[in-house]
Amino acid sequence: MDKEIRSKLIEFARLKTTCTYSQLNEQLQLHLNFADASDRSLIGDWLGEISIHEHEKGRPLLSSLVTHKDKMREQGDGFYKLCEELLGIPWQELKADKEWENNQIAKCFEFWINPTNYKNYKND
Repeated sequence: MDKEIRSKLIEFARLKTTCTYSQLNEQLQLHLNFADASDRSLIGDWLGEISIHEHEKGRPLLSSLVTHKDKMREQGDGFYKLCEELLGIPWQELKADKEWENNQIAKCFEFWINPTNYKNYKND
């Protein structure tokens, strides 16, 4: 699991904001080229590992904070497909449910703004 990406996502959660894949790439100087399918796959793998880790610990899925930069600002299909594996709900159903998506983001904000959670789990 990439701890630098996880830390940045926690920072975004504490600021109560989301980020785009491009912003994450630029801010952490990951040097990914999203025109390249292998780089898109790589960021998806990293984000997936982080969310699996968080899910196994009973915490909100941090990768819900990473969205496409288009006007819809939704997560990539890989996020929803991972959620299907973790939750057993068809990914297309999850993607169509904007309330569910917004709740995932809100849960991240709520969890990581809590000073006790931040102190206890930021380096986990």
